[in-house]
Amino acid sequence: MLLIKKAGGGKRTVSVGNLSHIIVNARGFSISGDALKLLLRHGVQIVFLSKNRPIGKLQPMRRGGSIKLKKEQFKAQMDDRGLNIAWRIVLNKISNQINLLKRIRKVRMRRDAKLAEELRMDIERIDYVKKEVESKGAGDYKPWYISKEAEASRIYWETVNKLLPSEVGFEGRRKKRFDRPSDPFNIALNYLYSILASEVWFAVELSGLDPYLGYLHEDSSRRPSLVMDLMEEFRQPIVDKILIHFFTVGKDWKNILNQEGRLTEKGRRKLLELYYKALDRKVTFQNRTLPIKAHIQLQPLRLAKYIVGYMQSYQPYNVI
Repeated sequence: MLLIKKAGGGKRTVSVGNLSHIIVNARGFSISGDALKLLLRHGVQIVFLSKNRPIGKLQPMRRGGSIKLKKEQFKAQMDDRGLNIAWRIVLNKISNQINLLKRIRKVRMRRDAKLAEELRMDIERIDYVKKEVESKGAGDYKPWYISKEAEASRIYWETVNKLLPSEVGFEGRRKKRFDRPSDPFNIALNYLYSILASEVWFAVELSGLDPYLGYLHEDSSRRPSLVMDLMEEFRQPIVDKILIHFFTVGKDWKNILNQEGRLTEKGRRKLLELYYKALDRKVTFQNRTLPIKAHIQLQPLRLAKYIVGYMQSYQPYNVI
């Protein structure tokens, strides 16, 4: 059992067998050596946050690993396998954006015919970009794919802006690292995207794939490009979907930021509650009905099978 103590005096015991990972704020956190050994022995990953973004993690040392897989992962960057993966990731992301907007439009049609018509036209614009990517096919066109993904995303976020209440203050997608957003929607997006990245990273590590050898995002020692690749599959089905609903239904979103424009503890808990509830939702994908969190674990394994030739193709996650 793991004993958790809070500064205010509260205590809680949790069975280590029921944990896959723990997310903690680095500031003020401490752990005993016995607790650390217990967690590592049972394969529990610890993710550390600072200012609401992951800064590091502790996880058990992996033993072995497929040398063939690592070699083939590198070789695939140079041949048709890597090009096919990049093409499918872009095509799938655009499809997920379209399908999420279609789902929202279906609900909005009964309440706001004018908005529903605007959504229809925006969906058609994104679909046109999708058809361009689809007709191009898999090939050595990665810069073009990236430009088309950016074009579709620009229209997508413009459409999301129409859905959100004006008081949210969302004026377009703003990433924390570069743009320092102040509106609660962008801040919530950045927070949950960071949590999603740690979830995907853990799954990639368990699969035996190298998280830094990707196919769409450029390789970088500072950024796990394969994690960023696989994360694209789950942005709309998990994070975007729950946050658009959260910000358009009710007023709870008004309480997630403090006066300095940072997430409050209550705000973080609310967002994590929505996120993990979404992960527990069972869906059918690749003929398997499982919680979404299980599909996150399986996708790197499916990709690995494609890379080494055990599967003829790789299908990114596409259930909205």
